Amino acid sequence: MLHLLQPIWMLMTAGISIPVFIHLWHQRPGKVLKIGSIQLLQAASLRHARSWRISEWWLLLLRCLLILLLAFLLSKPVWQQPLTTRTQKGWVLMEPAAYPRFQPIIDSLLQTGYQLHTFDTAFSKTFIKELSSSDTVQMPYWQTLQYLPKKVPADFPVYLFTGNRLERFQGNRPTLALNLHWYTYTPADSVSNWNAYTYSLRDDSIRIVKGYSSPGGTAYHDRDTIAAMDTAAVRITIYADKYTGDARYLYAAMKAVQQYTQRKIIITTVQQIRQLPASQDWLWWLSDQPIPVSVKTSHQVKYATGKATTQTSLIAGTTIPVYKIIPTDDTTTALWKDGYGQILLTNNYTLYTHLNPAWNGMVWSEAFPGRLLQLLFPAEQDRIHDRRAIDPRQLQPLLVSGKEASAVLMQEDINLDKICWLLLLLVFCLERYLSLRQKKEVDNA
Repeated sequence: MLHLLQPIWMLMTAGISIPVFIHLWHQRPGKVLKIGSIQLLQAASLRHARSWRISEWWLLLLRCLLILLLAFLLSKPVWQQPLTTRTQKGWVLMEPAAYPRFQPIIDSLLQTGYQLHTFDTAFSKTFIKELSSSDTVQMPYWQTLQYLPKKVPADFPVYLFTGNRLERFQGNRPTLALNLHWYTYTPADSVSNWNAYTYSLRDDSIRIVKGYSSPGGTAYHDRDTIAAMDTAAVRITIYADKYTGDARYLYAAMKAVQQYTQRKIIITTVQQIRQLPASQDWLWWLSDQPIPVSVKTSHQVKYATGKATTQTSLIAGTTIPVYKIIPTDDTTTALWKDGYGQILLTNNYTLYTHLNPAWNGMVWSEAFPGRLLQLLFPAEQDRIHDRRAIDPRQLQPLLVSGKEASAVLMQEDINLDKICWLLLLLVFCLERYLSLRQKKEVDNA
């Protein structure tokens, strides 16, 4: 069945009125009659004869056909036919880099009637010679596979060939109705060494953390060396006017972070605005008052203002209880949430809870310093150096049988662009040939 993806372009067919109008406007030259004498002719009023007849029918039809074909081409025509195991053997999906690794298997499948398709959300039909030399689409594998059940029926054989890098497997493992056969390989550059972190310690020395990544995992090793560079400290200021108890809990957790990392951290606690340092890297504003505009800081964590509500929940992913929060409609990305999805800390560092046992159990939790460490010194995901490979037992999505899948009849879209371009070229060449031939005949006459 014919289907147009952009049918609005068919309005362009109204353009066939242009060549029709031109052909109607074209006036044929009058005939010349030869007479022997004009003595018997009398003067008469000048009359003009117009012939509103269409001339050169073939040229007119070809020019109208050109406009129709152009409109049809711009409408992106596709031919839809049912996709079943009776009409096709199956599909082969692969990354370009996987072909040299699995060439015998892939060639054998293609020779038996399988079709090669691109491994992206379009799953377009392609050929080996049209494959790019590099994988330009870096979408996670599982996310891409979620589009495949919309293209093929559940019992349709699909062979997939990809790498096994763990960083390409993100999110939850999907449940899919597919007849999937997945083959993976380990890329050649399977080992990486790099300098992950470099920071100053309290004794003015430098700690260098080196990373090592292989298919088996990623490890970090640190060593200390004499400082040969600027050893500026990280300056943290805690301001609390009436929440002095909250400040003490936060100060203790900060000291734990300092002792664990051995970083050069200067922690200052103040209760009055005039005591604030001229500048700081982090300002923890434990107050209901707004932060003065004159305060200079790189990062500021502040308490949200509003009426607190009592609830019983847990911080998401932990067993830490939450007793009070300040409800918000803030749509900013959340760094901390509770079990009901309520925001506790946004990525612009607004706290919708307090660092107090009356509000939550975080200040008594051993995970509190760890959360502060991740907040102050977030561990960057170095995907460039990540060489870990996924366990084959975790690779496959959860596959359901065809009986549990939807009984919707899948359709295969066959692109008609190449056919339209070919017809357009042939009609154009024929129109030019007839037009030049007609002009030549007129000139000769």
